[in-house]
Amino acid sequence: MVLLNKDNAEGLGKALESLVNQSGVSVCVDFDILVVDGWSEDGSELVVERFRKEFKCVNFVKQRFRGGVGQARVEAVRYAIDSGYDLIIWGDSENVYSRDYVSSFLKCFNDRGACDVCSGSTYVRDSFWGMLFYWYHAYHHLFKFVSRRHAPGNNKAVKTSLYERFVYPAIPRSDDFFFSLSIQGNAEFCHCEGASLITTVPKSFKEVVAWQRNRVRGLVEGSLLTGRKLPPDFIPWFLLALSPTIIMLTYLTAASSGFTSLISIPAETVFLAYLIGLTYLAVRLELLAKERYLGYRPLQGLLGLLGMYLHSIFTTYYTLKFLRLLKHRVAEIRERDKQVKEFFGFIKQIPPPES
Repeated sequence: MVLLNKDNAEGLGKALESLVNQSGVSVCVDFDILVVDGWSEDGSELVVERFRKEFKCVNFVKQRFRGGVGQARVEAVRYAIDSGYDLIIWGDSENVYSRDYVSSFLKCFNDRGACDVCSGSTYVRDSFWGMLFYWYHAYHHLFKFVSRRHAPGNNKAVKTSLYERFVYPAIPRSDDFFFSLSIQGNAEFCHCEGASLITTVPKSFKEVVAWQRNRVRGLVEGSLLTGRKLPPDFIPWFLLALSPTIIMLTYLTAASSGFTSLISIPAETVFLAYLIGLTYLAVRLELLAKERYLGYRPLQGLLGLLGMYLHSIFTTYYTLKFLRLLKHRVAEIRERDKQVKEFFGFIKQIPPPES
């Protein structure tokens, strides 16, 4: 069980408390815990030491390469392979785990022998920003086809053998997104409803901005690293960000000129289709909130829709910003990825030529 952590000592304590009190399995017998820390300065290591006094299998490492979650995952994968673990369950210090979280994952893998990657069940804690962004952590519940192609990085289990062929990119964030892309067609995704946790979203606007900035930077770096001109999900978010403007201009232009819209369809039809699409999405978000958000309020789907629109604005702005800032640093990004993977043995180092 891997917990990623940085400057979240309070959350880390709650996460560890929920893990050492699992039912159906025993910590240090059926599973061990590794905390990979991004050089916290808030006493997170002391929290782990407190648990380690009773549970010797609770280990703590400061990640060898700073600067991102991708580097931390590569290090944890090497640790798991070298230590002979069959399965890695990926978590985060922001999560609190249900009592049968680990045992549910083990049961899912035993019952479905073909699974290589298995997503867990996510619930989002009630908060101001959670009312807008609850859907982000539960996206694989919003659209079921997502769980057949992707598992969220803070709530999934992966067979260690898969990492012999594929590993995470060394990027700041969104590393799990590119990992899922890399294994398409080479791994079987499953979903385990019983493996449930409660997670949080950022607690302030400042934290929301930092989260969005780091998330999109990871998307841009991952795209540049893999030879893509744009992040794979940029176009849908870009279109959502511009959609109100496009629809309104199309409608006003058609109304003032007496012509149909630019795509040879009556402007009223385009506008109506747009409203139907938004209504459908709001209904889906409402059902998701009712099922997954702790503290559900009626019409919360509308807040989720607003959160999606804000998400699209952040995605558009930061994608264009980081594409401009990083387009001349592709060689640096690739060299960092190579350095991390060579250090942990995922790329064989080529010895220098003999003199």
